[in-house]
Amino acid sequence: MVVITVDKEKCNGCGECISVCPGAVFEFDNDGKSEPVRPADCQECCSCVEVCPEKAITVDVCS
Repeated sequence: MVVITVDKEKCNGCGECISVCPGAVFEFDNDGKSEPVRPADCQECCSCVEVCPEKAITVDVCS
């Protein structure tokens, strides 16, 4: 399974990862930060990693 990590200290809550993810993996948490709620739906495209302006997202297959 893919491991997706969002650094909550870096995440600014812009939602770019939510809008670009074809698998609808991300949602906002209660603090307005991105949360990978459906990692099993990750298509390993790494679009979230590429689009994040704060470089807050890591996906283990995208390094």
